Amino acid sequence: MMIRISPLILLSASLWVHAAPADFARGRVVEHIESSDVQRATVPQDVYEWVVRADLGDLRVYNDEQQEVPYAIRRPARTEAHTPWVGLPVFVLPAPSKNDAEGSRVNIELSDSGTVVAVHGASISKVPGAGFLIDASAIDIRIAELDIDWSQEGSGSIGKFQVDASDDLDVWRTIARSVTLATLQTEGRQIIADKITLPGVRARYLKITQLDGATPMIINQVSARALRSQLPERHWKALTGTSSQKGYEYDTGGQFPLDRISLELNRQTFLITAKLFSKPSLEVPWRDRGERTFYRVEVDRVIVTSDPVAFSVRDRYWRAEIQSEEYGAPTLKVGWLPDEIIFLKQGAAPYVMAYGQAGITGRQWPMSDLLARLDNDVEIQNVPFAGLSAATRLGGPDRLVSAPRPIDWETILLWSVLVIGVAGIVGLAVRLARQ
Repeated sequence: MMIRISPLILLSASLWVHAAPADFARGRVVEHIESSDVQRATVPQDVYEWVVRADLGDLRVYNDEQQEVPYAIRRPARTEAHTPWVGLPVFVLPAPSKNDAEGSRVNIELSDSGTVVAVHGASISKVPGAGFLIDASAIDIRIAELDIDWSQEGSGSIGKFQVDASDDLDVWRTIARSVTLATLQTEGRQIIADKITLPGVRARYLKITQLDGATPMIINQVSARALRSQLPERHWKALTGTSSQKGYEYDTGGQFPLDRISLELNRQTFLITAKLFSKPSLEVPWRDRGERTFYRVEVDRVIVTSDPVAFSVRDRYWRAEIQSEEYGAPTLKVGWLPDEIIFLKQGAAPYVMAYGQAGITGRQWPMSDLLARLDNDVEIQNVPFAGLSAATRLGGPDRLVSAPRPIDWETILLWSVLVIGVAGIVGLAVRLARQ
């Protein structure tokens, strides 16, 4: 990949006054790649825990001569969109036969194009353990999600299923060993789990088999869709809360770019409603983040849990006000997608990423044009990821505390002269008045 670097970036690097790596709390050596002048790295967790600025403004990249090199912080690419739902034909398969060592015999009739026309078998029945054959031969997508419409006797239903895939109906591979489908009523609320998430599967046929459940669940309709996604791995952190007058408070311990929040209780079954609040620092008031419901329900050894709530904030402190506190403090789980740092190879290696310094001004390198070109030309995907060494101490934790302001002797002297002058004028006025 050939990318021309603007002379303005290089000129700015030579004109600005730089701090030194020792002025920061911690650092990591960048394991750069020789083949590219533009490189990127994923921001590690401890960077968020040691920086004092939410915008990562107290982070720098240095070359071997301890000169700053141009860099920029950007959010990772998050192109994520589902394709439209496509309905798929569903056929009931026979339940396994205990008397037949080879299993119940079934004849699947196919058309010339490979689509399923009919399923024949004397033992086909809608009983627990029965399977359902899904014909996906007419679509050419990597299936990421199935939408299941089923029926069952009674008001509530829950079951655990296994999903297998095949291209020839002879050789099958398991792609989901245990997924849950459920419709439950609890505490006046309805919990519906009717989606099966798959790891982007391309197969002509799918087989869904019920593994567990109080009564058989009959699948009537199935729809599938793919996910066009480019997302980095999400990181998670579990936090223990401290009791306060209005609930439980949590400290994430850093300036994380949070995008998922969840509350959990140390119980097999729970359903809690909580009002969430957050703030970036202790000095500012709480901000209302809305009321959310979190649950974990286990029925017949089948577990259904609520999805994490989506947010997009960098607030460090959180509070949860729970309607019922009889179960004690819940665990707050926070998730985030790490930022990317893109930097230019300038000067000799090795390069060092230094971070954590109170009172430093955020750096704004003129790299917007370069980043815009990379994004527009889709060349950002070709920028290689550089590795980072383990974190090491540079200036240490003392760098996170702002140094006391130096005594301004010039200002003190000026005010002293003014006070003395005013006092002299007042004394002269008093003497003149007495005369």
